[in-house]
Amino acid sequence: MRIIVTSLLLLLAFSSCENFDDPIPDGSKLEIPRLSTKLMGEDKVLLTWNSAEICAGNCPTLVPASYYEIWTKSLSSSTNYKLAETLAGEMTFLVEGLEPGVRQEFFVIAKRANVSNKTNRVMVIPSELPARETIFESEGFDFITNPQVSPDGKAIAYSVSEAGSTVNPQKVFLYDLNSKTHRMIIENGKYPSWSASGTAILFVRGDENSSAVKEYTVASGNVKEYASNSFQGYFPLYGIADSTMIYLLDSLTEGESGIVEFEVIEDTLRLIREVEFLENAQVPVLGMDYSTEENALAYSAAFPKETLVGFSYDIVGFDLGSPSALRNLEVSDWNDSNPSFSTLDPNHLAFVSDRSGLPQVWIKNLSSGQFIQVTDFQQSEWINSGIVGLSWSEEKLYVNIMDTSGGTRLVVIDVSSSLGN
Repeated sequence: MRIIVTSLLLLLAFSSCENFDDPIPDGSKLEIPRLSTKLMGEDKVLLTWNSAEICAGNCPTLVPASYYEIWTKSLSSSTNYKLAETLAGEMTFLVEGLEPGVRQEFFVIAKRANVSNKTNRVMVIPSELPARETIFESEGFDFITNPQVSPDGKAIAYSVSEAGSTVNPQKVFLYDLNSKTHRMIIENGKYPSWSASGTAILFVRGDENSSAVKEYTVASGNVKEYASNSFQGYFPLYGIADSTMIYLLDSLTEGESGIVEFEVIEDTLRLIREVEFLENAQVPVLGMDYSTEENALAYSAAFPKETLVGFSYDIVGFDLGSPSALRNLEVSDWNDSNPSFSTLDPNHLAFVSDRSGLPQVWIKNLSSGQFIQVTDFQQSEWINSGIVGLSWSEEKLYVNIMDTSGGTRLVVIDVSSSLGN
């Protein structure tokens, strides 16, 4: 890996930081910056950090660092080494000469007096990002949530959370990609997902204390209820041959919390795997997906970790034939969520991760372990992991994003060039 750094910057940084005495005032503490990245081309990345800190109640006064050290991780070992230093107030650093398509990791250390605070560690894969196109936008401050493209790639089912509404706020719509028209199909529903045949859509209808998994038949518009539960159901999916339904159930009053399977013919519900609900994680699971070809489930759950907040989200899963054997599909100290199997090759798993410092779409080859960075959203537009829906149609990925105008947009990303096809 070749790093190009301006010699003048290095000279100023090292000369100014050596033996620098700048005590931290009493009652104050050194900032803990947050690091993020921006791809600037196939061989360079801009590192940016800031000292914004969320604090409730009686917050201490933060003081800036006297200087910052930029560190990277060796590509051939676990050794970290320092690239350069920057002066106080210089909170960006351009790294050039990177090898395209090769994983890079960075972190920054803020230093003042004898105190050091390390930023979060970030990962990037410099490359030419795939093109994206806007399909449609929400009106006003309504949020597009959990969009899913039909198996034939001709329609998108999505829900909308209406601005200002607090009771049963979500409605389900169908968008025809050919006619570019929307129509509401369900007055009260969320988490739409398609049957393998594309003839029906599962969704959850409910309130604060109960929920029901229902099915909407596209041709007739008929709605049928299959399973109702106390408290909440999430992410309903069709299983084998559309004869089973799988979803997450937070059924506190009945004592069944975890992933459940509903047998349509037998009209029975059974718990197939418990999911630990961490008290300090507001959302126990962030997204689920089922691969028909593999008869396997992937989901994102919060696990205890030695991180700043005490946990992070991993993507795990299991084969429906042996749900007791948990597979670690992507485990790290970053937050990885909203998994989606490619419909052409379930070996390609798309997901949302904050490993670059901001939530982005990534693809992992489950066989080789290789990663592809698909998006590089910055401050003007971003992914909300709580409402996002990742969905494949051949070699295209559909994803909803938010922007500074307050609305949401559905975009499609052609990843065929990134997959090497």
